[in-house]
Formats: sequence, C-alpha cells, structure tokens
Amino acid sequence: MEDPANNLVTVISSIYPHELVILQGRLESEGIYCFIRDELTAQLNPFVSDAIGGAKLQVRQEDFERAFQLLEEGGYVEEEDYRPSPLELRMFRLFSRIPFLRRIYK
Repeated sequence: MEDPANNLVTVISSIYPHELVILQGRLESEGIYCFIRDELTAQLNPFVSDAIGGAKLQVRQEDFERAFQLLEEGGYVEEEDYRPSPLELRMFRLFSRIPFLRRIYK
C-alpha cells in the first residue's frame, strides 16, 4: 500500500497554523486528503516558524489542481502568487539535470 505522505505538495503556507486548519476542513469536505506540515513547530516557536516558511497545507499531487481551484474561488490564494520567479525557473532547469537534486527539488 502506498504511503500518502510520499506524494504531497504544498498548496498554501501560513505563519499561523490555525488559519490552515480552516482551509483543511474546507478541502476535506470536498474529499481531498490534507496534511498540515510543520504545524506543531509553528505553534511552539513563532521565530522558527518564520524561518521555515510557516506551516504548510499539503495535498496529494493528483488533487493539487482541484485544491488550488477551491482555495482560489474562496479568495485564499491567487494564481499570481504561484508563478515561479526567473531564478526559480533557472534553478529547476539546473536541478532537473542532476539525479540526486531532481528527487529533492520538485
């Protein structure tokens, strides 16, 4: 049986994990499996939370488009927020050529 944690991607992140719990409920009501990564770290130490990029609401890769669409309709995310910068595009092209980094940088 495949572990669902192996193919999770971040849909949205927040310094305040309680905000993500609300969004998790919304997505789960639509049948989308969700997991809040780094939730406890963000709750215990706000300084560390800031350093790691906050808590992250993650969904399965195959549910990403639907989850993003639901969050966009609710006004929680905007497509412009997820356009990669030129630096990110260059890094992705470079890392995709190196087998070890290809697995890490998805």
